[in-house]
Parts: sequence; C-alpha cells; structure tokens
Amino acid sequence: MKPTFGLYLPQVHRTFAELAMFASAAEDLGFESVWFMDHLSLPGVRGGTLEGWTVATAIAARTSTLRVGHLVLCESFRNPVLLGRMAVTLDQISGGRLNLGLGWGSSPSELAGLGFSPDPPGMRRARLAELLDVLELVVGGRPVDHTGAFFTVRDPQGGPAAVQPRIPLTIGGAAEGTMALVRERADWWNCRAPDTWRLGELIPQAGAARVSANYELAFSHHSDSTGSVLAGPPHDLARRLCADRDLGVRHFVVQPVDPAGGVADLRRFMDEVAPAVTGG
Repeated sequence: MKPTFGLYLPQVHRTFAELAMFASAAEDLGFESVWFMDHLSLPGVRGGTLEGWTVATAIAARTSTLRVGHLVLCESFRNPVLLGRMAVTLDQISGGRLNLGLGWGSSPSELAGLGFSPDPPGMRRARLAELLDVLELVVGGRPVDHTGAFFTVRDPQGGPAAVQPRIPLTIGGAAEGTMALVRERADWWNCRAPDTWRLGELIPQAGAARVSANYELAFSHHSDSTGSVLAGPPHDLARRLCADRDLGVRHFVVQPVDPAGGVADLRRFMDEVAPAVTGG
C-alpha cells in the first residue's frame, strides 16, 4: 500500500473561514484526508473551540475528494444511535468520504467540566467496545435490539444506511486495553504524536489494522526531534517519516506548527517531503 497523507487541523484559535481555506488548499495539494479534534474545552486554551462534527460536515460539503474525520471522537460525548445517525448523514453528504475515528480518552478536567462522570479507564474502554456493537448496526441501517452493560437500544425499524459498505474505523490510543480493541475491531490504528517514538513497539500490537500516525512538523535549518515537534530541513523530515514507513505506517497525518508558515508549509511538505516517503 502506497503511503498517503492527511492534514490535522485542530479547531484551536481558528475561525471556520481559516479551517475551510486550509482544507481547500490540502485538497488541491493532494492530501487524502483532513482531520479535526473532538474537544470543547482544553486546559490552557482560552475561549474554547469550534465543535468538530459540525466543522467536518461543512468541510465535507465544500470539498469533493478530501476524506474527513476526527482524531479522535470521544466515546463519552454521544450515545451510539446519535453517533451512528450523524455518521450516516455525513457519509451521505460527502458521498462516502467519512473516516470514523474513535477513542475513549479525553482530558479529565474537560469531562468533569462538561458534566461527565469520571469513570475509570477500564470502564470507558468497555463502554467504547459496546458502543461499537450498536454503532455497526445503526450505520448499516439495520434494526437494533440491544441490552448491554451501558446501553439499551430498541430501534426495530432501523434507518438510512451509509454510502460506504463499511466506514473505515480508526481507533486511537496506545494503552494495552485499547490495543486489544484495535486488534479486534479497527480498520486503522492511529498513533498520536507523543507516542510515535514507540512505533516499533506498538505496531506489532495493532494486529491486522493499518497504521496511521500524527506528526507535528516545523521546517528549520537545524534538526531537532527531542520534543514533540519534528523540526529540520525537508530531507531530515523525510528521513524520519521513511523510517516510520518502514516500520509500517501507511497514513501520515501532519500538523505544521509554525503560525507563519500557512499554506506555504503544506505546499513545501507535499513538494519536498512527501515524494521521498512515497518513492515518487
């Protein structure tokens, strides 16, 4: 499988007009996907953020080839029927371009501030697994008669189905229980930027799931990968991504972090870094 590239566009300190501009540029430059976040309130971020699903829907309606998704949706925010109908609706709006990214984690302070109970991690992972059971039926337009530990759903008529026979499911996270769920249920496993140094250890735990990974990037004259941001000239950035490609990464989700770089950094990445990774 030839590697592909996505753009991570967290809705922090950006207007919708700015998000739409970057998404349009990404589509023109050959990015396969654009990804948003699923947070409403983050520690240290003043003013909150735009809601991620609404943003993704509007971007999907303004583009024609770009796949849209989230890294990752928080399982606590939506019950499985609501999430399933949202997924079907967005998949129809986009003509089958939805990537469904899910996870159980979020900021504990965000969850508490929004009124969600502080359930332990094991319970939240179990709830995500059960949510996926219901979600699969809803997205397929099938009737649901489900009684579980967390959800009771009676929907004998079912509803509309997604355009895609199967919406690609990405599960994010690196905890042991999460990786077990990846092996059992996911089409893709996503590795967040701070964990990419563990890819060699984690990829074998993903089973048959394909691997995507996030990277915060900055173009600079001197290479520096000691923090969470990969910095350096294009050939050094390409060398690191090629090494991760050789480990098994097949979708590279990049986030240029220089506020002054703008669309020019996206173009530079696709012109000077991406070809080395794909062999093109």
